Amino acid sequence: MDGLKENNSAVIEEREFGSKSISVLFWKYSMFALAGLSFTIVQTFLDGAFVGNGIGMEGFAVISVTSVLWQVAIALFGLFGIGGSTLAAIKLGSGDKDGARAVYGNIMFFSFISTAIICFVIYLFLDQVMVFIGATPEILESTKTYSTVFLIGLPFCVASTVVYYITRVDEKPLVACIAYAAPAIIAIVIEYYMIFKMDAGIGASAFAMEVAMGMALFLVLYLQFGSSLFKLRLSDMKPDFKIILDTCKIGFAMFIIPFSTSAATIATNNMLIESGGNEMHLAAFGTISYMGYFFFILTNSFITGMQPIASYNYGAKRFDRIRTLIRIGIVQSSAVVILLLGIAYFFKEPIILFLSGDPALLDIAKPAVVIYMLLYAFGNVSQIVSGYYMSVERNAFAILNGIARMTVFAVPLIFILPKFFGVDGVWMAQPVADTLSCVLALVCMTFEYKRLGVRQKEGEAISVAQLDTVSGGLD
Repeated sequence: MDGLKENNSAVIEEREFGSKSISVLFWKYSMFALAGLSFTIVQTFLDGAFVGNGIGMEGFAVISVTSVLWQVAIALFGLFGIGGSTLAAIKLGSGDKDGARAVYGNIMFFSFISTAIICFVIYLFLDQVMVFIGATPEILESTKTYSTVFLIGLPFCVASTVVYYITRVDEKPLVACIAYAAPAIIAIVIEYYMIFKMDAGIGASAFAMEVAMGMALFLVLYLQFGSSLFKLRLSDMKPDFKIILDTCKIGFAMFIIPFSTSAATIATNNMLIESGGNEMHLAAFGTISYMGYFFFILTNSFITGMQPIASYNYGAKRFDRIRTLIRIGIVQSSAVVILLLGIAYFFKEPIILFLSGDPALLDIAKPAVVIYMLLYAFGNVSQIVSGYYMSVERNAFAILNGIARMTVFAVPLIFILPKFFGVDGVWMAQPVADTLSCVLALVCMTFEYKRLGVRQKEGEAISVAQLDTVSGGLD
């Protein structure tokens, strides 16, 4: 038993998550995440420009409708990628290397198989699904084309996300950064050639996004043959349903958030039409979706930076370091999101023109952006708080903050406000929901910070009592 304790202490001591400055670690892991995902952001914005200039408003309408499928993908990324890596980091924090490796093996293979089954079921009912999420008869065939390409590649993207997050838990954020950056560059070149040279249509957009997100799967080879704690053995791939269940419990908050967003997206698409809008309003919402995706990536970078640090120190019972992470991570990351949203808000007109290539869309999209994104940064605070709670296995609070913004507040407002304000009421639902969810998140974090202080004092008291016992025995 003493040997096991010494081994666990050695594991904790040798990992930077348990020893280095919280501020340095947070910004290191967040900035590497943002650096890699920045290329994904650029690729996404160029995808919007390629679709707008190479395909036209019909392409944007398709993107607006099929963005629901990307929310499904993001849900699966969170469930398996963040859920699995959180569990692996907690096991590393407690000194269980073999357990952490078993999490990696189980979740990578299970995520691929389960996602493939989900995609097959969606494909069987593709027409009905497309109509349900808002496709009009004019764009139905185009949405089916995009969705078919998307569904074929999604299992590879989900498995690659698992490997990406595990690479970060292995304390290799630079390698993970490169694994996202390089494919994004390749995807940009491929999409440009397919749309403007091959006239491949909207399917090229889906294919390029799959390339950008799926090629990180090659990290499996890096971890297997490089210097890593995560070299898979055959025993690690033996199905362990406890690991799968624990991963899904932890990752459920990140799973439900995109479905919450999907519900709001479906409601918005349908209410825009019912309130007197048309395909131009759907295209305007497609433009907003691209802008919103940027802030999702930015917020997700901070969550990704915070997650392994919080999970590892939770496993090591270093509650003092978690309190420091809350002060630095949540406050400073929220300030950055607010600052960048202000900049985007100021330059909204050139951003809309860059994405759409059609000045005619400005009349609808510009006032929509003014209303919809007015307090968008406040809503992102609830997502950061949800990510924190998930990292320390407080799943109920993670789910509450995760769904509050869209499901609890936005969806009802999307149906209520248009009755009084028409199409503008659809846009107005978002800033009201952002404000309410931010208030909820701040209240939750006030109580959490106090709770961690109590846990830290209890741990210190136990340590003192144990030291007194040892000293008494020596006497």
